[in-house]
Amino acid sequence: MKLTRQDLVDLCEIYKAKALEEHALFRQWRDRALEAENRLAIYEPGDEPATTTTESE
Repeated sequence: MKLTRQDLVDLCEIYKAKALEEHALFRQWRDRALEAENRLAIYEPGDEPATTTTESE
C-alpha cells in the first residue's frame, strides 16, 4: 500500500488530534486525582478525633 504525501499529512492530522484529545483526558484525570489527594491530606493520622475505647477484662 503506497500512500501519497497528502495521505500521510491527513493521517498525521488524525493522530495529532487523537493524541491531543487523550492528553486532555489524562490531564482531567490527573487533576481529579490531585484534588482527591489534597482532600485526603486534610485527614492526617494525628488529626483524627480521639475516640478511644477502654476494654475491661
